[in-house]
Formats: sequence, structure tokens, C-alpha cells
Amino acid sequence: MMAACSHSSEPAAGKPAAAGQAARAVQPSCAPPAEAAASSTGQSNIWQSETTCKEYRVVIKGDRLVADWVNLPPVAAQHGSYIHTVCKREGSKWVGTASIFMACTIGKGAQEHIANTCHLRMKMEFDTVTSNLIVGRGEGIVPGKFDCRTCKALETGWADFKWVPVK
Repeated sequence: MMAACSHSSEPAAGKPAAAGQAARAVQPSCAPPAEAAASSTGQSNIWQSETTCKEYRVVIKGDRLVADWVNLPPVAAQHGSYIHTVCKREGSKWVGTASIFMACTIGKGAQEHIANTCHLRMKMEFDTVTSNLIVGRGEGIVPGKFDCRTCKALETGWADFKWVPVK
């Protein structure tokens, strides 16, 4: 039986879910974000995906951008899940990879269970990084095209994402 990792959900318009970004057919109603930690400049370094409601701590130092998923659900945290993205400046954009560790579930309802925990690496690109907007795209797994038992993506593609600062 094939199932997408638990971080993926059904994408909009048949697009794959980007690494750490599960595109949804309907925009999610994000809960109010947790209070953001301010950087030394007074600006938030916590960003929320408008696609998935995931929150990321973003740090830029020189030609390196690092983003870490910070609002993990309790079950994901118990299993040690993470999304850690590292990108380097290449011309006008940031290019790199997201290292992902997630529980992969199969089944539905009462039959749903963790079949495996999987390490993945997906390509990421950030096209716009300003004080009030981060826009990019990420490689992701096409829903239903992941083998939980072997932790192998059977089909991937690219999906756009947009992050806004947590106030």
C-alpha cells in the first residue's frame, strides 16, 4: 500500500506538495500563530506558510538562509519530526535543500498507523526574501506517490509557496 508522508496533503490544482509545504485545495484557516521571538533588529524571524500554516524560524547570515519548522504538532514532535532547510545565495535567489524526517502513516480512521519514519531531501528555492514576504518553490511528493515501507518518492514535482512574518 502506498501513502504520502503525513506532512503532505492534497495539493491544489493537481500540483505536488512542496517540501514542507502541503498545498491544499482550500486555503486553510490558520490558528493564531504563537508569539514570535524577535531578532536583534526587532523584526520577527518566525514566518508562517499561507499554504500549510506551518511556522518556520528563518535566519539569514551572509550568503546562507536556514529555515526550521517550529510549530510541530505534539505527535510529530514525539517522533522527532523536523524540516531543516539550508540554502545558499545564487544570483538573485536562494537555492538548497530541505532535510525532512517525518512519520509516514498508512490506513484511514481507526486503521491509520505509522508504517515507518522516513528521511527525505527535497530541493528548495526562495525567489523573494524581504522583510514582509518570502516567496519560493519546493520539490514535493505527488500525493499517493510515496512508498512508506521503503521511504521512496515514486513521483515528485514543484509547488509554489508564500510565507509571511508572524507579528
